[in-house]
Amino acid sequence: MSPIHTRLKPFIPALLSVGLVTGCGNGGDTVTKQNNSNSPPVTANNTTVVPNAQILLTELPEMRQVIYFDKNSYDLNVKSQFLLDPIAVRLRQHPDSFLVVVGHSDDSSDEEDNIILSYERAFSVAIYISSVFGVEEERIQLVAAGSSERLSTGPSDKERKENRRVEVLSPKAIVRTLSPHNNNLQY
Repeated sequence: MSPIHTRLKPFIPALLSVGLVTGCGNGGDTVTKQNNSNSPPVTANNTTVVPNAQILLTELPEMRQVIYFDKNSYDLNVKSQFLLDPIAVRLRQHPDSFLVVVGHSDDSSDEEDNIILSYERAFSVAIYISSVFGVEEERIQLVAAGSSERLSTGPSDKERKENRRVEVLSPKAIVRTLSPHNNNLQY
């Protein structure tokens, strides 16, 4: 366990109980929306309808994906978009979750250019997820690593291609949900 996890461990039960008490409804959805009249909602046969909704906590496993790019490019191809879709769907389904996107480059240019290119790669992933799936940009953290975290140090183009990547991480998280099941879409 990391030092921060060790320090926070005694507080986890209290934090979880606060999350259960406060809930996730804000009045903007059909489960928590208040009826404008003083009478309870009724159906066609005049029976009272009471929603059976519980706010639950569910644990989401970590999700990782690596997207590779062509030399000096930050364009996402269709294959890469399909690889990102399950993570984007998870973010869409669980508004409490977030994403870390780390851009990398090979060492074919000077480090300033590598930092810029790695940022643009990470940014293209974030823009795809944000614009196509409607995920708020504030939930996506971008990191530009440049060529500092190379996987391969070889001189061939095949070896350098391993370094032209974006690592996408949606960390393990405990999130609020209305469903007792983890209903992530599977691809």
